[in-house]
Amino acid sequence: MDDKKKTYEELEREVKALRKRVAELEIPARRYQALFDGGVVSMQLMDRDSRTLEVNRRYEQLWRLRLEDLEHFRLRTDAQVAASGMMPLIERAFEEGQATPLPTIRYDPVAADTVQKGVAHWVASSLHPIKDAAGELIEVLHIHMDVGEIKQSEDELRLETERLEAAVAERTAELEAQLHVSEEQQRAIAALSTPVLRIWRGILALPLIGRIDADRAARILDVLLQSIVDTRAEHVILDVTGVPFVDAEGARHLRDTVRAASLLGAQCIIVGISSTMAQTLIDNDLAFEDVPTFATLQDGLRRFLSRRNTGR
Repeated sequence: MDDKKKTYEELEREVKALRKRVAELEIPARRYQALFDGGVVSMQLMDRDSRTLEVNRRYEQLWRLRLEDLEHFRLRTDAQVAASGMMPLIERAFEEGQATPLPTIRYDPVAADTVQKGVAHWVASSLHPIKDAAGELIEVLHIHMDVGEIKQSEDELRLETERLEAAVAERTAELEAQLHVSEEQQRAIAALSTPVLRIWRGILALPLIGRIDADRAARILDVLLQSIVDTRAEHVILDVTGVPFVDAEGARHLRDTVRAASLLGAQCIIVGISSTMAQTLIDNDLAFEDVPTFATLQDGLRRFLSRRNTGR
């Protein structure tokens, strides 16, 4: 009697342990079933040869395919998948039993030789090997995430970026063209603002108009010295009639121009000095010693011509 009671108690304990173990095993099963039936991700269960064993409702909604439509489909021999370059990753999952994420692709079941129905989608997917107690691969779970809206947004963003880049390039080209025109105009204005005139053999005239600042003074000096060298001029008439005002800096620039011309053997005279300019020169002790000055261009030209006639 005691042996029977002991045996009964042992069986009761074993049954209790088995029920506990079954309850523990039911937890991951319920988790998987919740994921499988949840309708959030597409799930496709395949055997070792990549035959489809089961698909969930989300798979049917995503691809517009049912399990019977996949009777002849094999992921491991699908030409469209192979063309995407993913086959080594797929073989890693099936042959080595490694969980493997796959690149995002646009897959079209209509283009598959063994399916030829359904709809195309941009999907991100992953392969999850399932092994038995001995560690042998028995099934592979293929999970798809629909990223069509994300991909569409990326494509729209890329197209918009390309349009913006094209607009920026076009506007940049326009601005460069305008800048080129502006530079040409500036050069033309600079040339017009410093015209060196050959009014007689060996005599140059440089009529100046507007304010003389440092930049313009440097341009005047360059143009004048080059003209003296090119024409072998002996005399230069600086006409400041069109300069309404000259400050101390401008007066120093004029003086430097006269000195530089004399180093090249050209004698300068200044014509058209106004009373205001004359007062500025005196106040700043910038009188042009040994530089003849005349009221008008005609007076200056008459001086040079008379000296030439006298020399002859």
